[in-house]
Amino acid sequence: MPPMKLCIMKQDILYIDPQSYGNLAAYDYNLLTNTQKDILYIHSQKYDYKAMNLPGKPWFKYNKLHSSLAKVLSYALTYAKIFCLIMCWRPRIIHVQWFKMPTFDYYFYKWTKRLFRFRLVFTAHNVLPHNSGKRYQSIYGKLYAICDAIVVHTSCTKKEIHQMFHIGKEKIHVIEHGILKIPVDIQRYEQSLQLYRQKYHLQGKIVFVSLGEQSPYKGIDLLAKIWTQNKELYDNDDICLLLVGKQKEINLRQVANCKNVIVENRHIPNDEFLYLLRAADVYLLPYRQISQSGALLTAISERIPVLVSRVGGLTDPLKIAPIGWEIDKLDEKGLKEALMSIIKAPKKIKDIKENFQAWEKVAEHYSWKRIGNETTKLYNTMIGQS
Repeated sequence: MPPMKLCIMKQDILYIDPQSYGNLAAYDYNLLTNTQKDILYIHSQKYDYKAMNLPGKPWFKYNKLHSSLAKVLSYALTYAKIFCLIMCWRPRIIHVQWFKMPTFDYYFYKWTKRLFRFRLVFTAHNVLPHNSGKRYQSIYGKLYAICDAIVVHTSCTKKEIHQMFHIGKEKIHVIEHGILKIPVDIQRYEQSLQLYRQKYHLQGKIVFVSLGEQSPYKGIDLLAKIWTQNKELYDNDDICLLLVGKQKEINLRQVANCKNVIVENRHIPNDEFLYLLRAADVYLLPYRQISQSGALLTAISERIPVLVSRVGGLTDPLKIAPIGWEIDKLDEKGLKEALMSIIKAPKKIKDIKENFQAWEKVAEHYSWKRIGNETTKLYNTMIGQS
């Protein structure tokens, strides 16, 4: 995204996302192109979505480095540039998407707010970072306290932040996560989809899929355990399990030995994510913890039926229309029963895929135009308070 000359206006907004690549780049693009405000977008050099018709600065490069020390120094230097920009530009609002170094971020925003008196908005995609336990609970309490507004994607996340950190409900705003659509070359897609079906021997099978990071917080260890211990799953030629993505704090070697399971421990680029997703009959989200999932909303955009656990906002789309299944209880028995109920009724998969009215209803609810309008209203309120 080429840098553009800035129009220096006091009501303008800095939108900062250190993690802007993959689904997060798609999120930023869809939100910002539907928000009617003057915004400068500070993002990662790894940004890999469509170019936006608004000013952008690809300043974050820490996530292209390997050394931990180099990452820390790079992140701090980027924020030194941001400090200079704030000093010269004096924005009314700074909207942050991720705190990658929470202690550093806390002191940076605490002191820059005192110096320059902007309003700080933070989007809490999750209450606390994934797989972190209570390690960051104290510092996130301080971060939430200095924010003037916190955006969350579900009402249950709002309730959790309110109860855990004693943050006033009036400061927490529910603005849902929109449906993520990955752009694709149709001709290349058709060729690649056929190649994947042949490579993984997917023809004529019920294909269960989990893509992206494979991790315990996503419940993938539980899924792998159930699959390897139940003959109805591991010895069934009519089904296939596809687990493709980088593995984090998880060992999938045993399930990879099952004849109907494909495991690939590697990063998936956006286009391949889409090709593999479209090969799925059911997308699996047996999460132990989550606020909302970009993968869920990408699956919905491709009209892939989903199997979800009852955490965070995963079941919210199913309350709008019957586009998948819920896991009654996320344990070995509950997940196995959910999988077996799908396997025993393959016609229901077809019925869900062809329920066009249901998919349209969900798409309308999660439209980016509506989400952009709600974000614009929040910005206007914050500017009015400054």
